[in-house]
Amino acid sequence: MFIPFCLFMFFCIHSGTGALAIFLRKAFEVNITTSDYDDGEIEKNISYNCRANALDVLPHIRHTWGDPFPVCTPNWDIVIASDILLYVKQYDNLVKTVSFLLNEYKQKDHKSGCITITDKSGTQISAKPPVFLMSWRRRIGKGHQSLFFDGCEKTGLQVQHLGDLVYLISNKQEADFVETKSDGGSSEGMIF
Repeated sequence: MFIPFCLFMFFCIHSGTGALAIFLRKAFEVNITTSDYDDGEIEKNISYNCRANALDVLPHIRHTWGDPFPVCTPNWDIVIASDILLYVKQYDNLVKTVSFLLNEYKQKDHKSGCITITDKSGTQISAKPPVFLMSWRRRIGKGHQSLFFDGCEKTGLQVQHLGDLVYLISNKQEADFVETKSDGGSSEGMIF
């Protein structure tokens, strides 16, 4: 069963200014929570940017990667991030946080269905929540990026490359990727 992604709960890690979360909220009306380093100034900045974009302030969780997570049972279906592979020394902590979010996930509202993502080649990939969808545009050495992805796989996560610097990461036990070639017709979902 396909559920439009606007009905899923999103969690944006390394939110920074909140630009990605604000865009997703405005463009697709998704239910999204922001998160970044445990720093009040970051939270204030995201709040300011929400108001500047005529949005109610988005929920925010202060969290430093690798520290105990302040929510015991996360219920976000889609964890999303952009440009998070900047700090090689933090990869282990990032893997620890992503692993917690995916492995401790408890579905809210008993919805069942798949997230459909169309990759660069036009292949549609359906995945069961929870998933971590990430991209980055900054130049990072191949050796450095593999440290993060290898770390994910060592903790039992599955990494799937979707296109130019776009990855889908999920719990191997829950992974249920189904690939179909798009016929060019319309479909709801995320396109990368």
